[in-house]
Amino acid sequence: MLLALLLAATAPARPYLEMQAGPVFLHGGGSGPLLRITLGQRFGGRLMGELWLTGVLESAPSSSRGDTALLGGGAGGRLLLRSFGADDKLGLWARAGVGWSAPAAGSADQGPSAFGGLMLAFQPFVKRFAVGLEGDAMAFKTTVGFALLPSLRCTF
Repeated sequence: MLLALLLAATAPARPYLEMQAGPVFLHGGGSGPLLRITLGQRFGGRLMGELWLTGVLESAPSSSRGDTALLGGGAGGRLLLRSFGADDKLGLWARAGVGWSAPAAGSADQGPSAFGGLMLAFQPFVKRFAVGLEGDAMAFKTTVGFALLPSLRCTF
């Protein structure tokens, strides 16, 4: 983490803060909302490094009792696969991250977590902001799933 902060401080590009929130569907019938907050730094034109925090609330399937909540954090990155348009305002990104999750409520187990997916991001006329939509495969210690996450990114 110290290395990431050092690299962010010495890099000429400005850091960004991103918020994503949307539904997650987990194997076994559980579903619920997911929130991810990301602090990132651009390295060159195509690569970004990130630190992220996430929270997931999983409603129990109808066959079992009790909801669960997980909190987690980790590191990740994204790579610009393709940009579209004359001004490159629309981009397709590959994104992945790994970390650790722990239960905040319910009977979930703490352990490793990971995500990976594709994001379509659009930079409107205000260059400081970008909006996007991301589809992620998610993996927690005992389950896997899929999330669909709209996002808003602001560059400092």
